[in-house]
Amino acid sequence: MQLSSTLSAIRTLLSDAVADFQNHRNVNALCEQVRNGILLHVEAFLAPVIEKLLCDPQLMPELKIGAGKMGLRFNAYRPSSIRLLTGNALKVRSPYFSKTRTRRRPGRKTKKRNKGTGRHFGLDYLGFIGRCSALLGSVVSQAALLCPSFEIARQTLKSHAIDLNVKTIRRITLNVAREAMPHRGRVSICDSDAIEGKTVLICIDGGRLRERRNKRGRKPEGQKRQGYHADWKEPIQFVIHIVDPDGSISKEHLPLYDATMGDVDAAFKLLETYLSHLGILKAARVVFCCDGARSYWKRTGNLAQKLGIPVHYEVIDYTHAKQNLHEIIDKLPKTISSKENNRIADTWKNLLWEGKLTDLAKEIAKHIVYPKRRKEALSKFNNYFTRNRSRMKYAAFRDLKIPIGSGCVESAIRRVINLRMKSPGIFWKPETSEPMLFLRSQLLSGRWNIMMSNIFEQFRSLCACH
Repeated sequence: MQLSSTLSAIRTLLSDAVADFQNHRNVNALCEQVRNGILLHVEAFLAPVIEKLLCDPQLMPELKIGAGKMGLRFNAYRPSSIRLLTGNALKVRSPYFSKTRTRRRPGRKTKKRNKGTGRHFGLDYLGFIGRCSALLGSVVSQAALLCPSFEIARQTLKSHAIDLNVKTIRRITLNVAREAMPHRGRVSICDSDAIEGKTVLICIDGGRLRERRNKRGRKPEGQKRQGYHADWKEPIQFVIHIVDPDGSISKEHLPLYDATMGDVDAAFKLLETYLSHLGILKAARVVFCCDGARSYWKRTGNLAQKLGIPVHYEVIDYTHAKQNLHEIIDKLPKTISSKENNRIADTWKNLLWEGKLTDLAKEIAKHIVYPKRRKEALSKFNNYFTRNRSRMKYAAFRDLKIPIGSGCVESAIRRVINLRMKSPGIFWKPETSEPMLFLRSQLLSGRWNIMMSNIFEQFRSLCACH
């Protein structure tokens, strides 16, 4: 009966829309009127269907299994609100599960149970994330991640018949991150990520964004707000690629992106998690390619040893190496001609490419004649080139079909961090910056649908009997 009434309402809607179209003759208004009306009717039809399934006694045994694994037990059927397609809140009854109470000795009554310790697990089982359908949550989150601000995301969503305020958009986005991040490193991987017998490239680098930190003390007189600090922070981004036999980045395999606001140790711990779930031991060889930051190179060897990686290479990005060499080339005497300067520069670059750093040091001492400049040049050479001698055998690396550039991580930093999170006038709270980095990494690496699918499978696996 409900289906027939819904179809009748849609038929009436279409008739009215066509009649109106004859007057205004605007196909855009026609499509908008039909789309908005149909979505509302469909939502009104689906809400009782969902409620009926949630209250089905045959579903309860599966829910109790999954909730029990999370330390929850059935409490009661409680009213709740869900969002399906347009973002409108729809009322349904849903099985509510709360934390299992521990046995206590009789005595003074404990305080009221803290808010947020229970959940509507039936909604999770059906594919809701924070009482919002995963479909709607995915669309809202992607808008929040891609638009320059939550306000622009709100305007964009409204033009697509999703009317939500900024606060709700932010909450939905963080809810998606909250469900995915406990499984970080695994939630982004699928069955097609087979690395057995392949070369794996790992690149690491740091970006920049401003983090908002509230000021302490009394509120300044005459001011409405306490104020905040906006210090520059360096999130660490890493990229994992599969390399083709010819040494180029594979286009058939999606990369793995992630970034963290933690320190270098936290970044390498996160990288270790990804590599473990990826099954890095099956790879034929692993290549770490970064700039000359010592904080990275002090940890790559230890990481490879900890994971038991049999063959790994460490490569200083060739472009960074040339940039540092140009700092030495700039110390050549100004009296030499530009032609001679270019000849010397080409000779030094060839020596760098061949890995002949001893000969390069002799050339530097020979051509930079001023004592002060020579001392600075040789100091730069020893601190950067000599220290990384084993990581600069570019000709040998190329013969082995090993990548020598980390441009992929530079691109990831620009796309993940700079284009959204480093924008002028944007300051991120600590509790928001990490989820945004994670979600943007998944979206821009092309793994968003994989992540959303794995979130759903995670809840279903909890309810499976073993």
